[in-house]
Amino acid sequence: MVDWRLRPASAADVEAVAELRAVVLRPDLERLGRYDDQRVRQRLRDGFTPAHTWTIEANGAVAGCVALRPADGAYWLEHFYLARPCRAGGSGPPCWAACWSGVTGKTPRSG
Repeated sequence: MVDWRLRPASAADVEAVAELRAVVLRPDLERLGRYDDQRVRQRLRDGFTPAHTWTIEANGAVAGCVALRPADGAYWLEHFYLARPCRAGGSGPPCWAACWSGVTGKTPRSG
């Protein structure tokens, strides 16, 4: 498992998160014939809200992000991206649990 930490995002994180999004989504978007190098990054920039976003750092670099937007007593999962080393290392579930607990004060349920 990769050593990681979760921290609140800042406006300064937008480019690192936009690049991560492009890398993570590229294989799926290419398979669908929908990959656009500029658009994939710009869509994130246009909707980036640091107040609802957490970055996942591994070895001092942005390796993921989670964005949860509050709405009507619930939360919308807007983004959840992890770099390949984190996905392969099983970091996804604990990253998600830490973010969810930090936002809601509750432990996530499975199933």
